[in-house]
Amino acid sequence: MRIVIDTNLWISFIISKKFSQVDTTLYKKNARLLFSVELIEEIEATISKPRLKKYFSDNALDEMFNVFDPFIDFVNVKSKVIVCRDPKDDFLLALAKDGKADFLLTGDKDLLSLKKFHHTKIIPFSEFVDL
Repeated sequence: MRIVIDTNLWISFIISKKFSQVDTTLYKKNARLLFSVELIEEIEATISKPRLKKYFSDNALDEMFNVFDPFIDFVNVKSKVIVCRDPKDDFLLALAKDGKADFLLTGDKDLLSLKKFHHTKIIPFSEFVDL
C-alpha cells in the first residue's frame, strides 16, 4: 500500500507528537509513505512560519524522518498536474500520480472534494485508520 500524507496532517502529527498512531497504522497495513522534494519543502516552510515556529523544535523534521524512515519512499515527481481548486495542492496530486499512491490522506476540503485522482483515493486519516 502506497500513501501520500498531506502537509496539514504531518504538522498536526508533529505538534501533537502522535507519531505512534501513524507508525502503528502504517505497520499494520504494511504501508509505504511517499515523499517528494516538494512535500519536504512545504513541511519545512510551514514549520518555519513565525506563528507556528514556537510549536516545533529545531530538529522536528529530523525526528519525524527518524520515526518513519523504515516506511519512506522518495519519488522524483515529473508530472505536472493542474486539477485542484487550490493550485497549491496540485503537487500532492502529482506525487500521488507519479508514486502510484493508493491513498492521499488529508483534511483539506479542496483535495477531499476530488475523492479520487487516477487510482488514488483521497480520504481523511480517520477513514484510513478504519479501513
